[in-house]
Amino acid sequence: MQDLPTSAFGDDLDDFEIEIPSWGLGRAGTRFETYTSDSEPDTIEERIEAAREVYEYTGHGKTVSLHFPWDGSTREDVEAVRGLLETEGLRAGAVNANLFTMRENATLDDRLRYGSLISPYPDVRDAVREHIYECIDWMRLLDSDTLILWLPDGTNSFGQLSFFDMYDRVADQLDEIEDELRDEEEVLVEYKPFEPAFYATAIFDWGSALSFSEAVGESASVLVDTGHHLQGANVEQIVGYLSKLDELGGFHFNDSKYADDDLVTGSLDPAEVFRIFTTLREADSRGLLDMHDVSYMIDQAHYVRDPTDAMIESVENVQLAYLRSGLVDFEELHSYQQDADIKGAEAEIYSAMRTDARPALKEWREENDIPTDWRDARSE
Repeated sequence: MQDLPTSAFGDDLDDFEIEIPSWGLGRAGTRFETYTSDSEPDTIEERIEAAREVYEYTGHGKTVSLHFPWDGSTREDVEAVRGLLETEGLRAGAVNANLFTMRENATLDDRLRYGSLISPYPDVRDAVREHIYECIDWMRLLDSDTLILWLPDGTNSFGQLSFFDMYDRVADQLDEIEDELRDEEEVLVEYKPFEPAFYATAIFDWGSALSFSEAVGESASVLVDTGHHLQGANVEQIVGYLSKLDELGGFHFNDSKYADDDLVTGSLDPAEVFRIFTTLREADSRGLLDMHDVSYMIDQAHYVRDPTDAMIESVENVQLAYLRSGLVDFEELHSYQQDADIKGAEAEIYSAMRTDARPALKEWREENDIPTDWRDARSE
């Protein structure tokens, strides 16, 4: 197959941006153990330095998504993070509020096991909301405009909490949080089918996230985590429907075999990433959204792989899928679909999906003085 120049793939990679997570650059673990060593980043300083390395080897990841209080618990800590980012030539991306970790604050104690915004204890709900307000202040200090909320809320039995109270508490709390946001700021509502709640999760799928997003108002939209779905879920169809409804805010990219998000993006199903970007490009071609206004972020945690290597590989896989999706001719595809020409439609899709985009990515890297082979460059 003839090597195609970068320009043949549609939008140039210069117009694309993907955030990497600070927490994904440290060693993760399971509920059994965390196998730490001296080889992976540990402190926030080391994680930011690793983020710069990802950017250096991929040309993407200049924005770093942060998680509080993991990345700091005071205004002084956040100011220090801002300084670290500036020193490394990076900038802050979305801010994630941590609603599940106990604090020295006596209110956010072991009662968090009963939930955050759905807690039966009003003082816990108030303290959680105050932490979110604090994150909004820190978001502004970091020149970010995006807040991400994932609720670890739910129940483990039918009688633990009324579904109606659960819904009302989430909706009421999100409404109060939205009131704190300025016009140019947004909140992305994330969903997950289970864990740590194993009977009923408060925001368990895209439909429930959509209902809360619509209830909150124009500042809210849905975040799709590709690992937060039950087996067999058609993620690209969810992306299409949310685009049609103007409720798609962003992504957390990763890969999974079952229903969590700890594997390298595109490592098991690279075609899914291609299908997602193809759906986004079609939505863009129909005028439903500007795909460059969508937030693209990676969310991973590695307890076996070197976290920095894994992050670089994920960014590369996303870049390749993004490039291949740019080869789809939607006018041609639509004509096949209108004529019920399934063979023609599939040929249009498969031709793009099976094209080797690595030469084009290499060309782009050479043009931007980025190492063409990060594996060799990192081993030197």
